[in-house]
Amino acid sequence: MPRETIKAETLKYIPMYRHMIKMRVWIDISNTPHVNFFKGAIKTLESSGHEVFVTSRDFDGLSPLLNMHKIDHTVVGKHGGFCKKSKLVESSKRILELSEIISNQEIDLALYKHSVEGARVSYGLGIPSICVLDNETAVAQNKLMLPLSTKVIAPDAISLEEITKYGVDPTQVIRFNGFCEMANVSDFKYDDSFISQLGLSEDKLTIVMRPEPVKANYYNGNKDKTIIRAILEKTKNLKDFQFVVFPRFEEQKSVFNYDNVIIPEEPVDALSLMSYSDLVISAGGSMNREAVALNTPALTTYPEKLLAVTRKMIELGLKVHLLDPEKITNFIEKDNNLEQYHENNKKIISKLENPIDVISREIKILGI
Repeated sequence: MPRETIKAETLKYIPMYRHMIKMRVWIDISNTPHVNFFKGAIKTLESSGHEVFVTSRDFDGLSPLLNMHKIDHTVVGKHGGFCKKSKLVESSKRILELSEIISNQEIDLALYKHSVEGARVSYGLGIPSICVLDNETAVAQNKLMLPLSTKVIAPDAISLEEITKYGVDPTQVIRFNGFCEMANVSDFKYDDSFISQLGLSEDKLTIVMRPEPVKANYYNGNKDKTIIRAILEKTKNLKDFQFVVFPRFEEQKSVFNYDNVIIPEEPVDALSLMSYSDLVISAGGSMNREAVALNTPALTTYPEKLLAVTRKMIELGLKVHLLDPEKITNFIEKDNNLEQYHENNKKIISKLENPIDVISREIKILGI
């Protein structure tokens, strides 16, 4: 019985047809770290026969990265920058544009990760939604997003109370044993083309770096200062090291102007780069967690309250947290018993859940 003749709302109540329903899923990808997460979800959904419609926004090289992964997408709106008023204005404009677009797409389900607009538009149009949460400290986003989502999927490192305090019914929350970046590397295939693309020397140790998320609403630190520069200043004479730095915005590039620093000018296969690297140092979160998933040592320099997922990783010995540039330099220069790290990491990672499996399971349960 083809879908054209019987609506999904009717089919879902008929057990013999429930497994046959194919959906049109809208995925809103609003930040660059979300690309690696959703590319696996897109592949899984499409392999199950579902159609996927992807939207993004003009922010932090997001569109070139989606193009690199051959993900068809529609760019809608842009990031509001540092100013709270600009954030509000641009988000409002984006909601209006998305409302027009999505209302004409016959969407059955919305899927997003920390997208305020995705939550608002899907709720307003009566579309069931699944929100993936891994940052309980993003108060403004969570207040606007979580209560409007049909289901909230989150790592079990985040307590149920941390989620329900935003007005979410406990029955809406699905927690899993793991972290979101497990999905980012689920279909990872190493490609060494980044070596020639970046002009890396294979005789030197490689360290990947990422500064603080200064444009994020939840970040309250000094937006004109980054610990990454302080580290580079202390390590500028280390001849056996090369540092690949991913700035947060164009104007930030000049801050990292050192002889041993490489700044990618075009999108690069960051997962392959991190797999190849000897260490990842990030003042954000996603890149560090991707490194852990790839079994590459990770050091976080985030200066504010650590996420529950980060605290759990530190407790398990999966990553290190340091804020003193001197101590970080010492960490870089010594071996740190990496062989033991890799073995410990493998044992822990092997027991964790892939969130894509959790999403797939919840979609079947929803039976939309």
